Amino acid sequence: MMAAAGMAGEKGKIGGKISVIGHSWQRWRLCYNSRRKAGQALSENKVTVIVDALKGKIEGGKYGAGNPLPSVRALMRTHGIARSTANRVLQELSRMGLVRPRRGSGTFVTKRGASRKIGLIVPGVAVTDFFKPVVSEINRLARDAGYELRFGEVWSEVREERIAQVRELAAEFIRDSFAGVIYEPLAGPIGNEINPHILELFDKKKIPVVLLDCDIVPFPDRSHYDVVGVNDLESGARIAKHLMDAGAKRIHFLICELSPTTFSNRLAGAESQLKLAGANMPKGGNVLYAEADDLKALKRYLKRQKRRPDAFICSNDAIAAIFKQTLEQAGLRVPEDVMLTGFADLPIAALMTPSLTTMRQNREQMARTAFRRLMERIADPSIPPCDLFLPTTLVVRGSTDRNTRHERNGIK
Repeated sequence: MMAAAGMAGEKGKIGGKISVIGHSWQRWRLCYNSRRKAGQALSENKVTVIVDALKGKIEGGKYGAGNPLPSVRALMRTHGIARSTANRVLQELSRMGLVRPRRGSGTFVTKRGASRKIGLIVPGVAVTDFFKPVVSEINRLARDAGYELRFGEVWSEVREERIAQVRELAAEFIRDSFAGVIYEPLAGPIGNEINPHILELFDKKKIPVVLLDCDIVPFPDRSHYDVVGVNDLESGARIAKHLMDAGAKRIHFLICELSPTTFSNRLAGAESQLKLAGANMPKGGNVLYAEADDLKALKRYLKRQKRRPDAFICSNDAIAAIFKQTLEQAGLRVPEDVMLTGFADLPIAALMTPSLTTMRQNREQMARTAFRRLMERIADPSIPPCDLFLPTTLVVRGSTDRNTRHERNGIK
């Protein structure tokens, strides 16, 4: 019995020792993992700090295009870091497109890395007032940030000339290794043909691009670029709701050849609102595909309709101003016979008689948002693309007011 008890006691001691050893091992492993994670976090922080410092020196001109960066050994000695950390610093700068390694020679600053130029391509500043404040604000922001803005306008209305103009601008931006580009996609069939080609050229040279106003593909598809604009689906729905509240029963749309994809989205939003309200879609269709000054096309369209439209939604204010004259030539008064709306709240909207109901876009805010996003994209090309939608404001004016002869300039 005593022998058995002794053996049991010995087993208990052994078991206790094993338990103590097991707990000690777990504590050591937890301590080791904790220290390793802390070391990894510290290493990551060092990489970020050194990358930001070198990036600032590249952009500040200390390391010009074609000049070598400090070697791995020099980085190790200067910053007191391990070889693996120094290699990660250079890899991160290379991923950002600022440097490029040359086998057996070192790591050298690229032209784009040293570039302080950004490009802006927009269509028709001379034709429309929409982009004037956008260009002005981006130019101011670029100057304040130490960048030179190269503004390129695609002004021609001739197909071949428009394509040639945008290609020449893209070639210049690529040749001079621009740091980034803000691009307003061309509208219509020309845009469908040329936009993907131009953006592919920028992609091949790793030049970041931010799209202004709209994507290059129609909703619900999405490209891999950042897009800064407004929520066109919501804006279209709000315009349609306002027209219905104002008494319109038969709302139609004017789509010109160069209408951007933004208007297609507004049309979808408006039609969705009409369906939700139980409005009947006319058998003859509710979209007039024609230029704003095409009187013959308008008359043919009206003749096809069983009941005359009592409201038209246009893609922008400039188009609405021209279309109002065409409606009057067809014998229709605004707003007595047909209500009319535009988009953007350009200066011409308030100057028309009656003044035009429209959706106001804050173009300066759009410029600031696009520029800020381009700076973020230049700093880190790997961030996920996103849609940045800015708010719009419904501005109610006389072109949708049948109840009074006095002009209204209300904001909703």
